[in-house]
Amino acid sequence: MMPTKTFLGFFAGVMTLVACGPFAWGQAAPADKPPEQQGQPAPPTLPPVAEPKPQPRGTLAIAFDGAHAFKVEELKEAIKRQISDIEESGLDDASAYDAGFFLESFYRKSGYPKVEVTSEIRGPWALALHIKEGPLTRVGTVVIRGNKAYDDKTLTNYLLGPTRERFPEIKIDTMLPFAEADVHNGTDLVSRLYSSDGYLDAVIDPVGVKISRDGTSAAITLVIHEGKQYHFGDIVLRGNQVFGPDVLRQQLAEDLKQPYTEGRLAAAQRKLEDFYKKRGYFAAKVEASSDRSAQKKSHVTVTFVINEGALHHFDGITTEGLRDVKSGFLQKRFQGLSGKTYDPDLIDKKFREMIRTGLFKSMRITPREVGPDQVALDVVVEEAKPKEVGFNLGYSSFEGYIAGISYTDRNLFGSGRPLTLSAEINGLGYKGEFLYSDPWLFDSDYKLKLRAYAITEDFEGYTKFEYGFQPSLSRKITDNWELSVFVLAKQEKITDVEIRPEELVGPTKYGVISAGITQKLDTRNNKVNPTRGIFFVTTVDAGKDGEDSDVSFVRGTYRLSWYLPVTSKTVLALGASGGVISANGGPNALPIDERFFNGGASSVRSFLERELGPHDLLGFPIGGEAFTNFNAEFTFPLAGDLKGAVFFDAGNLMREASDFGVSDMRYAVGVGLRYNLPIGPIRLDFGYNPSRRDGEDRGAVHFSIGVAF
Repeated sequence: MMPTKTFLGFFAGVMTLVACGPFAWGQAAPADKPPEQQGQPAPPTLPPVAEPKPQPRGTLAIAFDGAHAFKVEELKEAIKRQISDIEESGLDDASAYDAGFFLESFYRKSGYPKVEVTSEIRGPWALALHIKEGPLTRVGTVVIRGNKAYDDKTLTNYLLGPTRERFPEIKIDTMLPFAEADVHNGTDLVSRLYSSDGYLDAVIDPVGVKISRDGTSAAITLVIHEGKQYHFGDIVLRGNQVFGPDVLRQQLAEDLKQPYTEGRLAAAQRKLEDFYKKRGYFAAKVEASSDRSAQKKSHVTVTFVINEGALHHFDGITTEGLRDVKSGFLQKRFQGLSGKTYDPDLIDKKFREMIRTGLFKSMRITPREVGPDQVALDVVVEEAKPKEVGFNLGYSSFEGYIAGISYTDRNLFGSGRPLTLSAEINGLGYKGEFLYSDPWLFDSDYKLKLRAYAITEDFEGYTKFEYGFQPSLSRKITDNWELSVFVLAKQEKITDVEIRPEELVGPTKYGVISAGITQKLDTRNNKVNPTRGIFFVTTVDAGKDGEDSDVSFVRGTYRLSWYLPVTSKTVLALGASGGVISANGGPNALPIDERFFNGGASSVRSFLERELGPHDLLGFPIGGEAFTNFNAEFTFPLAGDLKGAVFFDAGNLMREASDFGVSDMRYAVGVGLRYNLPIGPIRLDFGYNPSRRDGEDRGAVHFSIGVAF
């Protein structure tokens, strides 16, 4: 018979199973069938599933226990990404560990190799990082063994380069913090140095590091096994059927003088391919291989297998992306290539020509083989906004304040031809201009310009009002040499004359019709901020008395600028300019505004604008019929785009054309500042007059924009 306690316990257990088990009162037995197949109606809708609420963003309170070497702000900056992640997603063990790990990495990179950081979560948004910094370890002795190709100083520069880059303010090696990761990166740089110089078998042992007993210094040992240096040996050319082997070897001569590397071999292969493609072999392929086993005294035999393919010619273009520019515009611009031998340089030249128009924001030209010997160009463009309104504000020491407005339509009537209207007011007066340009007159290589203008200016001693019309026609003879012819028709009126005697002014109301020719040679590497090259321009024009012309003259001017780089950052600029005008009736028969003036920011800088040369009884400049200038300027860097300059100028202004030459020269020596802008350098110059005469200033200050000469 079961004892009473046992029976009661058994009964209680059974009742518990009945109440809580799968057969509990009021619950259905589990089944794999849906409710409607179990004899129970399905609920009309399922109860909504509660979505987890997003973790709210919080602000992390972080404590750095034991930190002495760095400020709290520096430590927060070191792990700012980890702090941001915690504040975005919440604080947990993993994110706390990450914060400690990256803080420890920061310490190690800063010269604390024995640092230990542990993390402690103190609340939902509270984190403590416990730091045992250890001593600051600096770079100690650096010992390099086995090196013959490079001296210890060179290799040490590579080895410590990564650390120096992070701590540029530290100039002494033994003051640099020791960072093991930097040293390993420096070892890789040493390895690459050897590889780049032909030491293909060079082996560098794992860097040895021994930290001093007090932990403040790390001795570094680098052991190098250089091996031999490889050079290019025999050059084998196969498959070539077009050019002689001596021609091809000449193309590779400079590259193959260097030690042998796989990179130089690949560069030589590309150079040969480019050589063929620039001569019309669009599909040319060159394969390069080397055989180090066939070496002779470490010289590697290299083989180039050439498949030049057929000679290709240009055969039209396809265009995509044109919107406002007429569809035939690009077809006409590229039609000059049709039938010519394929040359990538011609494509690049057309690309630059089209981008300079300002019509296109971007342009992609892809050559495509369309036959066994023909190449088509697929041109995809994105048009720029053709219409533009511009405003300009400025100041110069001669014109004073300058304010202007301009309107440009670069795509007049969809033709791709630009029209510009501009107006300007300055301290001397005002001017307006209409300028239309057709760079491809009748789809030829001739460029037409039509200019109409009106100017009012107040000069010392008189005021002038001038309006005129000037058409010109030009053509490039070569990429750098241009010839142009022009006609100028203008009317001018001189008023408010203060010059005494007044006869010195010459005619005060007159018309001029003149014709001339200009040649321009320009090899400068940059038109607004040149550092090398030559700019040489000459102009000859003549005017003759007639029904609409009151002045008869012959005039010639020249300007030469030569830019010579002295070092990679310094430039010597040399300049010369001059002009002569001869008129019937002598100097006083020539209107004052047709004469030359000298002095100023672009000539002899010890004089203010127009102040060098003859003056009247009241001290007003009256100009002359001939002038000469010589200039020399040396520019050097100061900080960023700010440059300094020292210069010497010499020049004259002669009353009569017969005195043209180098007599009565005046001089300037000076210093200046330059700040480069996309439109040219801002210049501030002071020129000192070393041969001052009575009534002349000791020098002059000039503020202007653009090169001096």
